[in-house]
Amino acid sequence: MVSMELLMPVAAMLAFDILFALMTVLVKKALDGGLNPVVLIALRQFVAAVFLAPIAYFRERAARPKFTKEIFAYLFMSALLGALFAQYLFFLGLSYTTATLAATVSNMTPVFTFLIAVPLRLETVDVRSKAGVAKIAGTLLSVGGATLLSLYKGAALTHITSSAQEHITTTTSKGRWMLGSALLLVNCITFAFWMLLQGKLTKKYPAVISSTAFMALISSLQAGALALTTQRHLSVWLLRGTTQIATVLFAGVGVSGIGYVLMTWCIEKRGPVFTAGFLPLIQIIAAVLDLFILHEQLYLGRSTRPKLTLEILAYLFFSAVFGAALSQYTFFYGLQYTTATFAITFINLSPVLTFLIAVVLRMEPLKVKSMAGAAKITGMLMSLAGLLLLSLYKGVPLTHQAATALSPAAHNTDGGGDRSWMLGTMALLANCMFFSFWLLLQTRLTKKYPAIYSSTALMFFISTLQGGVLTVAVERRASLWMLTDKLEIITVLYAGIIGSGAGYLIMTWCVEKKGPVFTAAFIPIIQIMVATIDFFFLHEQIYLGSVLGSVLMVLGLYLVLWGKKRDEASPVSCATNKQLDEEADYVQAVKL
Repeated sequence: MVSMELLMPVAAMLAFDILFALMTVLVKKALDGGLNPVVLIALRQFVAAVFLAPIAYFRERAARPKFTKEIFAYLFMSALLGALFAQYLFFLGLSYTTATLAATVSNMTPVFTFLIAVPLRLETVDVRSKAGVAKIAGTLLSVGGATLLSLYKGAALTHITSSAQEHITTTTSKGRWMLGSALLLVNCITFAFWMLLQGKLTKKYPAVISSTAFMALISSLQAGALALTTQRHLSVWLLRGTTQIATVLFAGVGVSGIGYVLMTWCIEKRGPVFTAGFLPLIQIIAAVLDLFILHEQLYLGRSTRPKLTLEILAYLFFSAVFGAALSQYTFFYGLQYTTATFAITFINLSPVLTFLIAVVLRMEPLKVKSMAGAAKITGMLMSLAGLLLLSLYKGVPLTHQAATALSPAAHNTDGGGDRSWMLGTMALLANCMFFSFWLLLQTRLTKKYPAIYSSTALMFFISTLQGGVLTVAVERRASLWMLTDKLEIITVLYAGIIGSGAGYLIMTWCVEKKGPVFTAAFIPIIQIMVATIDFFFLHEQIYLGSVLGSVLMVLGLYLVLWGKKRDEASPVSCATNKQLDEEADYVQAVKL
């Protein structure tokens, strides 16, 4: 009996891996055939809900717990993270890359799940034991493999030629490949958060079939609302051909229905890290199906790196100075003399500073008499107002959580006095300015050196040397380099892999695609996410001031993005207006 209890979760995850790999190949063919990703999510989740509803009704009728508002909140977030966001990012990334790459990048999910679970105390790590060392070594090896996959392609190991392969090699540009890789990476992070959220949900609502059915229904409504908002043509809802129909049915019944029930059951029995550990097997199955069904080449790696010149090296040097060395040092210094809440709130000034500096340097167009310009200015002012409201007004609690975590450091004001607090505030202000300059510098760098993976890796290598030289110069004790506590080791790994590695890579890509002001405008969302994580995992209260400030910041962000979109949608009109202004100046000069 004991052995069966151990083997059942293993067998369940192996079954899920096979189902998911088959779905990946089918979805790739369906997306290439014109099926809309959001429509696919809405339809497959609806199919899953219809398939699971009668099973859940009869199977768990007597054991189903009471459906409360808290359970609904968990299910809503579970549907948003695990179905809508994760699936949309996966399908979009899959449409820009290949089924093999999508399955390979999914191997990062156990790494992110492990790194997120440890700080939240959902997973234990003893660095002095063999098991703890194996976990850390496995994490580093997985990151190394994902980095190799992204940066190095190499020679083809197979000799398959087909129209599909010619299409991939001739029409899939480097930018689309990088975009697909970045989307797949964000999918891994989103899916990791979903697995950890499921760990909480299964304890509060252990009816796994019913919870999966509810999640499928809610996510189907979410995806349907998104599809109706973004797609005005009803023709996108029509399934054309046997492949698209088979994809929706298999993805709905096989993966969203049976697969998610198996995975949720495994999370309940063995935890999120155990469940995520089986996802790398999907790559092997998908690679075999890719080779024999989609006829795609198997490569040793991938190589598209431009030549590294002295000019590029100079840009990378200053990018490392502003974005890594000075920005991180001033943030950590300010955090040391203030509190974590104050530091997170203070960095919301970055969008305002980035916008002002970009306008002064003429890197961001601003016409105060136009609708787009007025929207940008209003959005920035609303974001600043939301920041002040978050900082100065707390309000009444809107939830009734029984907090079990320690009181936040914001209540500790005995550390350094007024002078230390002022030093910390000045350091955080300098951090915002350095970070804004880094975003603007990245705009130039990505145009001259568009290999964002390589540029991010080189930037951090240079900043490591810069930080090392500075540390050796000011600190003579070698003992400072020793990590003596488990929390210190986890902090370094998490900050390096997720914060510096994945985070800066995604930001650099956004700067390349949409510019520094667009990228900086999303920074205030960090505080909203922190409050959400606090509520679901640390059981912290949500206050009226936080909600009002968050609403103002989101509205401000929407206005800025709307203004940016209006600017991008009218380049011809902008050029015409500029030409008319120049002609008017010329006529005026002739008259004088």
